[in-house]
Amino acid sequence: MKSKKILLSLCISTLLLFSFSSCKSNSTSSSINTSSINYLETSDLQKEIVNVNYNDTTTYSSLADVIVDIKPTVVDIYSYGTNFSSAGSGVIVGKSESYYYVITNHHVVDNALSFDVVTYSSEDKNTTYEGRLIGSSPKNDIAVLQIASDQELNIATVTSDSSKVRVGDEVIAIGNPLGILGGSVTHGIISAKEREVYIDSIGYMSLFQTDAAINSGNSGGALFNKEGLLIGIVNSGYSNYEGLNFAIPSNNAFSCFNSIITTYHNNGTNLGYMEGETNPGLNLSSATIYANSSLSSQKEIIYVSSIDNNSDCINKGIKDFASFTEGKYNSFYALEKINDVEISSLDNANRILQNLSANNKVKFTFKEVLYSRSGGIFGQNIYYLSDNIIEIEVTLSQFIYVIN
Repeated sequence: MKSKKILLSLCISTLLLFSFSSCKSNSTSSSINTSSINYLETSDLQKEIVNVNYNDTTTYSSLADVIVDIKPTVVDIYSYGTNFSSAGSGVIVGKSESYYYVITNHHVVDNALSFDVVTYSSEDKNTTYEGRLIGSSPKNDIAVLQIASDQELNIATVTSDSSKVRVGDEVIAIGNPLGILGGSVTHGIISAKEREVYIDSIGYMSLFQTDAAINSGNSGGALFNKEGLLIGIVNSGYSNYEGLNFAIPSNNAFSCFNSIITTYHNNGTNLGYMEGETNPGLNLSSATIYANSSLSSQKEIIYVSSIDNNSDCINKGIKDFASFTEGKYNSFYALEKINDVEISSLDNANRILQNLSANNKVKFTFKEVLYSRSGGIFGQNIYYLSDNIIEIEVTLSQFIYVIN
């Protein structure tokens, strides 16, 4: 059965993510597969190795024993921007010779200039580290922070294949709800797999659904199975209902993590990025206007409401509604086709845009929306589609996140 689409509000404050390592105190485990990732760490381009560990099975005597081992791998993240501060969560997921690596959500770190990462070695002992952003992917809602520590920190272990997770499997969520309750643990089950969810400012994501309690501040946090293995990264909850919460499957999260690590250059050139990710920058809306200048019938249109700065579609001659209202243009554009595929709905258009990749050449076909004024002192604009067809071709570039 096809999954229903869900529109939801993100819990932006915190998330816990899983890192890779064997946590062994009250458990026994099978042999661990260690994966090494090369990345450029120093300005002279010498490579440093980031080690991450995968596992499939562990054996614990109780759920409490599982929590004792995995809880120290989860951290609180406090992000500070020019005019804001926010709280979130993360998980220590890897280690190189010099640094530890924390995975979190992009929306936890977005537009922040500095970060505090708080680790917990016990209930009453915590240490705060300065976090450094090394890369982020808005489309995947994944970011990676780097911290330096003289102390040995706990690193989470990730399941080798999150697609093997089953509906009904027990799960544990750990995070920093409300930004003040770090290390909070909740318990539940997997309610659904591959749940297609539309998230504002991100788009469609295929997520795990869980009834484990997740609140604002849990963003970036971890979803573990009952063996203490990372299976997902918490990224959102449906704010109007209880027991309707979501996490990014670890297969997807760590594909992005690995790309960020391998593309990061610590030489002033760029942050790490998700290879192939692009940002056309077209923000679309729908409206019903007259189908022609005779005003004889009406039609629903998908129009360009605004264009992101520094995106591939900026300064390409595409007339957006925001610029029209500012008086920059005397008309704006309705989107008719993308690569000669007719646009049937806002949903259809957003899906096509989301599936585009870097280096794709994209042909946009627009119709111009014009207007006339109704009579009287309180006359209003009457919008209608003209016969003017405009075709604009754009080559999409690799998107690399920059702090605004």
